Amino acid sequence: MEKLMNNLQKWLMPLANKISNNKFMNSLGQTFQLLLPIIMIGSFAALGAFLDIPAWQSFLATTGLQVIFMTIQSLTLSIIALYVVIVLPMKYAEKLEINNVSAAIISLMAFLIVTPHEIYTALPTEWFGYPGLFGAMLIAGLVPQFMKLLIKKRIYIRMPKGVPSLVEDSFASIVPALFTVILAIIVAYLFTLTPFESFHNMIYTAIQIPLQGIGLSLPAYLLMQIICTLLMFCGIHGNTVFAIFTPIAMAASVQNLEAFAAGDPIPNIITSSFSIFCQPGGIGATFGLVFMIAFMAKSKRLKTLGKMSIVPAIFGINEPLVFGIPIMLNPLLFIPYVLAPVVCTLLAYFSIAIGLVPRLPGVEVNWTMPQFVSGFLAQGPQAVVLQIVLVAVSALIWFPFFKLVDKQIQAEEAQGTVEKA
Repeated sequence: MEKLMNNLQKWLMPLANKISNNKFMNSLGQTFQLLLPIIMIGSFAALGAFLDIPAWQSFLATTGLQVIFMTIQSLTLSIIALYVVIVLPMKYAEKLEINNVSAAIISLMAFLIVTPHEIYTALPTEWFGYPGLFGAMLIAGLVPQFMKLLIKKRIYIRMPKGVPSLVEDSFASIVPALFTVILAIIVAYLFTLTPFESFHNMIYTAIQIPLQGIGLSLPAYLLMQIICTLLMFCGIHGNTVFAIFTPIAMAASVQNLEAFAAGDPIPNIITSSFSIFCQPGGIGATFGLVFMIAFMAKSKRLKTLGKMSIVPAIFGINEPLVFGIPIMLNPLLFIPYVLAPVVCTLLAYFSIAIGLVPRLPGVEVNWTMPQFVSGFLAQGPQAVVLQIVLVAVSALIWFPFFKLVDKQIQAEEAQGTVEKA
């Protein structure tokens, strides 16, 4: 077990550091955190507009609320790529130490230029939604890097000393903006000569769809959950892994939401909100464990820790247990810590796949939403029942290991009492 611990630290530490130190991936994670209010408002608006309950639909029709809900959804989730192409380059430019406002404006300009449109008439909004999401991310990553390169090579207009910084920044952005426009126009034109017809269509058909197919597969999702848990076991927050998966999962949520709104079969089992089933109570699926510790532990230290940890666990925060028992780097607790989330993920996936629980309609539920409330908001009563089953199963996995640790700490406490005496 000691050899296993050493190997975990040896191989996982460099991986975690690489992910967390990558400026673009770090910015991507921050972007979706900042956009979470827009995503949640949009998804709940769609649910409100299209919830298939006759009495509710009749109420919407008589009050005119459906149009309001649909307007909110169309100006939030349906144009998510537009928000990303503004916020992501701002966060990325901050880390590259260049003007973040200029980076956002130039990125948006490049995005609009490569988007097919009817001149002076219309822009097709389909590319503003999830089909254009990966294209937006690519542009948001390339434009700030291009600006950084030009600044490094001193290819920009320099102003004399004493000029206000606002004016200086504006002139410094002219050359990068001009070069970006020229490149965007060339790219947009070249793609009209290909079977893809546009930059967005190429990204969507050749990259985004295949990538979603891999990322939304059960093996890929399980691997992500395992790596996340292993990192946390070594003391590195597993959320660094989620930044890679977030765009794919959110795109799947929007797909489900659009299918739900249209009355079509919901396509995806794994979405952004699927995570509410995988790690109940926090990374390691410790929701059942915290109640066992609080009400069944014979060790005074564990019992006190458990009672202090219940409220955070309800909101998906289990750092008090990870560092307080501790679970981190504890050989006795390695197996349940890794195994419980895997079992929860598999049970949830197959419960939805065989139809015991309906597929999630795409409503975004924040990970801090209280346990069971999150299931009700994500799908309804059936999801809550599944969460209860998963908490019970994960508690059974934890139970024998909890008894071992409780006995060990009891012995330590007894030894301490004898020594004092």
